[in-house]
Amino acid sequence: MRAYRELLATPEARWPLITSTIHRLTPGMVILAMVLLLIARDRSFTVAGLVTAAHQIGVAVASPIQGKLADRFGPPRVLVPDGVLYLLGTVVFVVAVEARPAAWILVVIAVIAGVVFPPTTACSRVVLSRLFPTGQLRTTAFAVSTIAVELGFIVGPLTAVAIADLVGAEWAVVGAGLAAAIGALGFAATGAARDIPRRERTSDVWVALRSPGIRVMVVAIGTIAIAFGVFDIVVPAYADLIDEPRAAGLIAAIAAGSALGGLVYGSRSWPGDLVQQLCVLTMVFAGGFFLLPVAVVTLPAFAVGLFLSGLFLGPTLIAAFQLIDDLALRGTQTEAQQWTQATVLTGVAAGAVLAGVGVDRFGPAAAFLGGATCVALGGLSLILRRDRLVPVTVEHGSAAPVVAPPVHLAPPLTPEPRPAPQVHGDPAGS
Repeated sequence: MRAYRELLATPEARWPLITSTIHRLTPGMVILAMVLLLIARDRSFTVAGLVTAAHQIGVAVASPIQGKLADRFGPPRVLVPDGVLYLLGTVVFVVAVEARPAAWILVVIAVIAGVVFPPTTACSRVVLSRLFPTGQLRTTAFAVSTIAVELGFIVGPLTAVAIADLVGAEWAVVGAGLAAAIGALGFAATGAARDIPRRERTSDVWVALRSPGIRVMVVAIGTIAIAFGVFDIVVPAYADLIDEPRAAGLIAAIAAGSALGGLVYGSRSWPGDLVQQLCVLTMVFAGGFFLLPVAVVTLPAFAVGLFLSGLFLGPTLIAAFQLIDDLALRGTQTEAQQWTQATVLTGVAAGAVLAGVGVDRFGPAAAFLGGATCVALGGLSLILRRDRLVPVTVEHGSAAPVVAPPVHLAPPLTPEPRPAPQVHGDPAGS
């Protein structure tokens, strides 16, 4: 655990990590809080599903735009208004639900709230990469970031339920907005966030996707993310099938396994470079997933299977987000991270739809088999296109330069000047 102690002992990293962790409570809180509020006000599960899907679609569609704005103007100029507007959006949503309008009005409000969801997580990864460009601490920093996400999906739902029980579901929704606002504003106030260089305006809408490696990663991670949507549907469906409602809580076993796996992965150096590690981790994750159709035979076996599958989820994401940062063209790191978030959300939505059909027609085991196949296909695409998973030089100089605050121009858009892919365990980087 020495690496974690060293990381938290770094003043420049401490507050960005703490504030972004507060922000990560919101994704785990807001969807469940919205559902609890809508059901408490006698809305149907169909309406609840439409509203929560609308929120996620808003986040997914706006994610690349939010990333582009953060790269162009700097994180504080995006996070501060987003944090305030998102909190306001949750308040407006609560007021609207109490007014009992038509369902489409709630859908529109949820979409708008999702559009202004602060990109704090993506910004925090860029900050961590700048603070720790190479070496063991970089892996540890990204591990902490991923573990915080998993903890958010464990603590967030519990917090939402506790608030709903104590003072009402409407306060759980507002609490989710408050966590996002506190995290975004707190992160924006850190010196590390203010010091991120800005990119000048460019007319290239798809600038972040000009990196071939980013395109490969976006497709591969989006395909793997289909499995996340499968988890969300199949675990509750299995609980219903065995008539054990509490078994739906086993979805936390995945997050717990992921957090533990990420903790171990981030605590030491591992053989090979990031590309090699990601390819191996993805295929091992797929192999564990393929065992889940067999594990559904008994509840204890199912719980163990979910936990073991999660063990390789965290390390896979840690390696993936580090590699995305390496592959991003200079000045587009936040946008590249947000493209990944957009494709993850899209994959989750697709996985939920496919799993719902699979469970209804063939049962939970078949749905898990489909999810495992998607993970394997994502890993296979990384292996087959690994020659593109290296930083490249922009040849024609058409991309916008980066500027360091306030007005100093930096060189034209090029890959970040650091070794890539990273070889962990190199004494020079430790």
